[in-house]
Amino acid sequence: MAPLTISCFSWAGEAAVFDWTANAVTARQPLAALWHGLPAGFEAGVDTAVDLGTGKLYVFRGPDYARIPTDTGHMDEGYPRPIAGMWPGLAFDTLDAAMNWGDGKVYFFRGPRYCRYDIAADRQDPGYPKDIAAGWRGVDPAWSADGVDAAVNTGTGRAYLFQGEEYVALDWHTKSQLPGYPLRIADQWPGLPGRVEAAWSHAPAVPAVGRGTVTAADFHRRYRPFAEAGEAQLGVPVLVTLAQAALESDWGRSAPGNNFFGVKAKATDPEETRQLLRTREVLRRPDAVFPEVISVTPRPDGRYGYVVRDWFRTYSSPQESFTHHARFLRDNPRYRAAFDHTGDPYAFAREVAAAGYATDPRYADVLTARMRQIEASR
Repeated sequence: MAPLTISCFSWAGEAAVFDWTANAVTARQPLAALWHGLPAGFEAGVDTAVDLGTGKLYVFRGPDYARIPTDTGHMDEGYPRPIAGMWPGLAFDTLDAAMNWGDGKVYFFRGPRYCRYDIAADRQDPGYPKDIAAGWRGVDPAWSADGVDAAVNTGTGRAYLFQGEEYVALDWHTKSQLPGYPLRIADQWPGLPGRVEAAWSHAPAVPAVGRGTVTAADFHRRYRPFAEAGEAQLGVPVLVTLAQAALESDWGRSAPGNNFFGVKAKATDPEETRQLLRTREVLRRPDAVFPEVISVTPRPDGRYGYVVRDWFRTYSSPQESFTHHARFLRDNPRYRAAFDHTGDPYAFAREVAAAGYATDPRYADVLTARMRQIEASR
């Protein structure tokens, strides 16, 4: 299966098709026109829906659910049925959101908790339910305290949770919230209203780790020689370099101009060494200056989430990017304390984060999670 090209969102009895390629809503229609034979009340709105990869969409409202073949849109006979007793072991008898993770598991959300359900075994996995904030690293407990309204896994390594007028992005590989979130739905999802009630899509694929790679082990093998050179010549631990490269470039999927580390440039740098790119920042003030400010959104922690366009370095090759990164850390007095820990990559990483390498206040946790993932892939 390929990554999703569309997802569906609903609110107030309406359904909208969101095209990921166009980054826009391309169609809207009432739920009653999308699906036929719906039980009473379903046409007014649904709580969630999920595709288990069998050509059937399971649509939930209150304590009941319906099964609808995706090729006909007509509800199967014998439905609706009660959730209770029909999903073995499931701790919830009503749902707020559901998301197929693409690896044989489905996540069901209710209030501040969630469950993991094994599709093949047809039962809830042991050890659930859990708190959303405990299972999805970086999600603010206060943000998820009232539950989530909708969830979507795109099959590209990114998933999204929606709550009220905001949403957060998740890294599929680490099950952690990405830096710079939450953001406002209305500002970032053209054609969607300020809040949504449900979301669904076809069953997604397990995402590739990066362009031309399949696993974290492949990324490790491909770029380790460049990281080893930085350790041998300048003392930057291999694991730290690889984790920062994987984090900043999305496992090599997004390294425009061979910039694997998100290294910024200045407007006065030579034109051939800089590029203007869209990025996100988290800052303590609402009036920071960038070449272009797209949006500024207050965050629950008192900081401000920025979507901007800013100058970034370009390099002739990945090797040049890795070399420049190691030299940058070695020569910058800000990171001097990190080099007291060259024998302990995790301590080194924490010192780099503490020195302000990134604006995300959770950067140390996100970086060390990526380090653990690379270590486990060896």
